[in-house]
This record gives sequence, C-alpha cells and structure tokens, in this order.
Amino acid sequence: MSNVSGFRFFWCWQRFTVLATLLVAVYLLPATALEWSRTGIAAGEYWRLMTGHWVHLGINHLLLNLTGLLITGLLFRRHPALGWWLGYLMLSPLVISTGLLLVAPELAWYRGFSGCLHGLLVFTALSNLKSDRRWSLIVLGFMAVKLAFEKFLYSATGETSLIAGVVITQAHWLGALTGLMAGFLMLVWTASRSTTRE
Repeated sequence: MSNVSGFRFFWCWQRFTVLATLLVAVYLLPATALEWSRTGIAAGEYWRLMTGHWVHLGINHLLLNLTGLLITGLLFRRHPALGWWLGYLMLSPLVISTGLLLVAPELAWYRGFSGCLHGLLVFTALSNLKSDRRWSLIVLGFMAVKLAFEKFLYSATGETSLIAGVVITQAHWLGALTGLMAGFLMLVWTASRSTTRE
C-alpha cells in the first residue's frame, strides 16, 4: 500500500514540476505578444485567450503563482486524475478569458496564472470531497473568505507592490467558478460511472 501511495505522490509532483517548468519557460517569452488583450482578441488574435494566463507581470508575480502551485500540491494527498487535471488546465484559461470579456469591460489587458490557480485549488478540493470531506470543506471555505476579502481589499485601486501591478479580482472569481463547475462535472461523471458498474 505504501508503494502505491509513494507512486501516486511521485506522479503528482511530476505533473506539478512540468507545469511549473512551463510557466518559467513562458516567462522568458515576450509577454506583450501573449498577454490577454481586449483589442488584440477583437482583432482576431485568439491565442491570447489561452496564453494570457501563462505570462506574468514580473518575477515576483511568477514566484507568487509558483508558490500557490506548490501549496495546491501540498494541501492534498490525492489530486484529480491526469485526464481531468489536464482538461481543466486546457479549458480554464478559455473560460476565464471569455468571462473577462463579458464581466470586465473596463479591462484592457491581463497577465497571470492566478485565476487558473484559484480554480485548480477549488477543483482539487471538490475531487477530494468524498475521501476527505472535512479538509475539502475547510479549503473551500478558506477560498470563499479569501475571495470576499479581496473584494474589499482591492476595491479602491487594486494595486499591490507584490506584483507591481493591479490585482484583477474578477479573474480569481471566474477561476474559482470554473473550478467549481469542473469539480461538479467530475463528481457527477464519477457517480454515474459507479452507478453503472453496480
């Protein structure tokens, strides 16, 4: 049993290491060509819907998101199956980007992985709801408090010296909602499969 847990732990950190390496590699690319840009998307540069979430404002911004990724990995012993995990990482930037177009008309451009990261944490918590209900609910409760706190903390200018820019709280909310939707879809799919097997 310990060998199975060790393998699961190794496989989990292997995927997180690959993701962190991708974020660092993309950091070396020209961010202005990849950032989420309202005018760029309107002009047909649709890749920005995806790539805007992989570029950052600076090294501090990148390090904060890498730290968040590490925390997400440490908070849970189990993580969503690889297919679901990759599916979330592919679809969440598109969903968040579309949401920003609709709910933040004043937003001209955006960079950062934090929206996807908020969703990944919610998604992972929901995937653990059956096996570790109490801890999952604690994490989900913390996320709800954090999002509410951010609404008041950054309601004036949204600027913070930590990232040398403005915190786009809408991306965090949209990310959390995306993780919530993905998590519920996974729970329904898992339940339907177990019912079919019975």
